[in-house]
Amino acid sequence: TAFSLNSAGVYLVHFQVSVEQAGQLQLTLNGTPLPFTTVGRATGANQIVGMALVQTSQASILTVRNPAGNAAALEIVPNSGGASAVSANLLIVRLQ
Repeated sequence: TAFSLNSAGVYLVHFQVSVEQAGQLQLTLNGTPLPFTTVGRATGANQIVGMALVQTSQASILTVRNPAGNAAALEIVPNSGGASAVSANLLIVRLQ
């Protein structure tokens, strides 16, 4: 649930997941929410997808979280839209 960014720098962070209900996800850096990274969906069967550039000045901890004040939990859908399992993805790339 927590990812170590071992070096200072600029990181490209991309995530996607299929969930049952309306909801939001947000990145945090060292426990501090990054409001500019909040993404979500109101209804429907689509995924929550987010992408952001995150800059660090030291080694840091990155998390993907359900923002404070939202529903207590999001249920990940294992077979969204068909019989085959779907994936959840997180990509973290250090750009500089």
